[in-house]
Amino acid sequence: MRIFTPFLFLFTISFQAFILGSFNSISSSLENKIKYVCSIYNSTVNSSKHQINGPMLWDDELEKAHQENSHLKQSHIQERRFYTVIIIASIIALLGLIYMVYSIYNEKKHYKNLYLQSLKKQEIKKHYEIELKNDDHIYELSDINPLIVENILSAIEVFEKEKKYLVKNASLINMAKECGTNTTYLSKVINHYKKQSFTSYLNELRLNYAIELWNNNPKLRHKSIQGIADMTGFNTAQSFSKKFQERYKIPPTHFLKNLNQKNKAS
Repeated sequence: MRIFTPFLFLFTISFQAFILGSFNSISSSLENKIKYVCSIYNSTVNSSKHQINGPMLWDDELEKAHQENSHLKQSHIQERRFYTVIIIASIIALLGLIYMVYSIYNEKKHYKNLYLQSLKKQEIKKHYEIELKNDDHIYELSDINPLIVENILSAIEVFEKEKKYLVKNASLINMAKECGTNTTYLSKVINHYKKQSFTSYLNELRLNYAIELWNNNPKLRHKSIQGIADMTGFNTAQSFSKKFQERYKIPPTHFLKNLNQKNKAS
C-alpha cells in the first residue's frame, strides 16, 4: 500500500493542475471574446454619430454580437461537459486503482494468516505425537487381539521412522503385508490411533516431510513443485499441490513465499 501512496499523490497534484489550467484557459478565452464584443459595440456607437445610416449599422453589429455570444455559450457548455467527463472517468479510474491495491493487500493478508495457521497446526501435531510416544499404554480395540494391535503400532512406528511413506507405491495393501496383518486390521488401527483414513495419514506424512525439507534446507525452496512431489512420494505436481491446498488451505507457492519473507525478517 505504501508503494502506491507517492503515485496517488502525484496523480492528484497533476490532475488538479490540469483541471485548473484548463478552466483558466477557458476563462481567459471568454474574457477575450467579451472584450471583442464590447469593442464592436463601442465602435458601432462611435460610427453611428458620424453616419446617417447609423441605426441600421448598429442593428447589424448587434445581431453579430448576439450570434457571437450564443456561439461562446455553446462552446463553453461543450467544454464544460468534456471536462466533466474527464473528471468522472479519472475518479472512476482512481477508485478502481484503490480497489485493486486493497484487494491485493487483503489477499496477501489472507494467505499470511493461512500460513501462520498451518505452522500452528504443525506445532500442535508435534506436541500430540510426543504425548503419544510418552504414553506406553496401548488401548485395546474390541475386535482385534491386543498383540496384533501392538505389532501393527510397532510396524507403523518403523514405517514413519524409516520414511517408507516416501515410496510412490506405498499403499494400504503393501503396508499390511509389511505389518504381517490384513488391510482391515491395519485400517482400523490407523483410524483409531491416527484419527484418519490411511490415505489421509499417508498424505499428511508426505506433506509434513515437504514442509520439513523447506524449513531445514532453503535451497530446496527453489526446486520445482514437480521435484518436491517426486521427493515426497507424489506422482505429479498437480496431485501434490491439490493435497497441500486441501490440508493447509494455501497453495504451496504462497507458503514458500511467506516462509522466505519470514526468514528475511528474522
